[in-house]
This record gives sequence, structure tokens and C-alpha cells, in this order.
Amino acid sequence: MSAIESVQTFIQAEIAPSRNVELTNSTNLIESGIIDSLGVMKMIAFVEQKYSVTLSPDDLVPENFETLDAITALLNRYIKS
Repeated sequence: MSAIESVQTFIQAEIAPSRNVELTNSTNLIESGIIDSLGVMKMIAFVEQKYSVTLSPDDLVPENFETLDAITALLNRYIKS
């Protein structure tokens, strides 16, 4: 499973399980209300645990969690380094 698929699965199962939403790579997760501040915290914990990384405080900005593409780009910076 790719990073983007695992993030999408996590969002649908853990953050928005009661919503039947169609997520695209560019769906704005924050503006659409799919992810709120608690959801961002859950996403951070998931990413750090799943990929054995520690995100820098500089990376903990809403822009890095707005879309599946943004989350994947953030992950790729850590996984490939």
C-alpha cells in the first residue's frame, strides 16, 4: 500500500468514519471539515508511528495537512531523507 493510500484509509477509518466522503488527492481536508484540529493531531500521531519518523515543529502547519497530496509530500521529505 502506498503512502497516499494508507493516509486515505486512515482518514476514512479513524478521522471521518461516519462520513461517506469521496477523497481525491486534492480534496481540501480542512476547509471541507473532514479534518479538524483534533484530526490533524491524530494524523500526526499516525504518520509518526506508521513511518517511524518525528515531524519537525516547522512542519506542523495546516498547509502540510490540507490535502492527501500535501501529506504525502511531507511524508516523502522524511522517508527519502
